[in-house]
This record gives sequence, structure tokens and C-alpha cells, in this order.
Amino acid sequence: MRIFAYFTLALGLGATPAASETTAVENMVRAMVELKRTGATCESYVRGSPMSVTSSIDAYFATLNQPVPNTVDQRSKDSIGKLIKQHAAYVCSTKLVKAQDNYLRAAASYMETKPAQWPDAPWIDFPQWCQDPACADY
Repeated sequence: MRIFAYFTLALGLGATPAASETTAVENMVRAMVELKRTGATCESYVRGSPMSVTSSIDAYFATLNQPVPNTVDQRSKDSIGKLIKQHAAYVCSTKLVKAQDNYLRAAASYMETKPAQWPDAPWIDFPQWCQDPACADY
């Protein structure tokens, strides 16, 4: 999917980016897909609706006439679902923060190297998934 998405993006925008731009685009697409996947997997375990928070990623893909990545990691979801609420929230919060950090790094690199006609990286205002570091509020 990664290669297909990149080539479709490049063809759709009529630009052939340099190697450093290719890496930045691939990293950002990969980070967006992982963030959406983590959000979909953890939607029912944290407050703040990760799917709503990442809706700007949906708009990015829609702008490029690409399918929106909304896959759920069912194996992780099933495993997380067996935990007590506090532990499930903590696991998901940790996964979401890691995915957020990866996305923010990838988006920054993308914005520095993208061709002018490519859309900007989606702005995402991430909430604090748990008010307490151990998610004791669940």
C-alpha cells in the first residue's frame, strides 16, 4: 500500500520529488496510517475520540482522492479488551503518544521538503489521553 499510495500521490499531483522528498513523503504516509490504525484500535478505550482527533488525516487523503486508512489492529484490540479499563487506557494512551510523536516528526520533515503543490501535513491537536500518567481516572 505504501508504494501504491506514494506513486498515486506523485502522479495525482504531477510532481516527481527528489529522493529526500520521497523518504519524507513515505515516512509521513506511514506515520499517518499508523496513527489512524492506532486510533481506530483504541477508540473505545480512551477519552477524546482518537478517530475524531485524526479526522484531518481523512481530509488529506480525500484531497488526493485516496482511500482513507481506517484499519483496526484486531489482534491488539482483542488483547487490550481483556484488560481492566485503567490498564487498557494506559496501553492505548502509550500507543497513541508513540504514534503521535512519530507523526509529528514525519510531518515536520515532510513540510521541510515537500514540493510546493503538495498539500500541507494535516494539523492535529492531540489531547492528553489520560489526565493521570497511570490513567487512574478510568
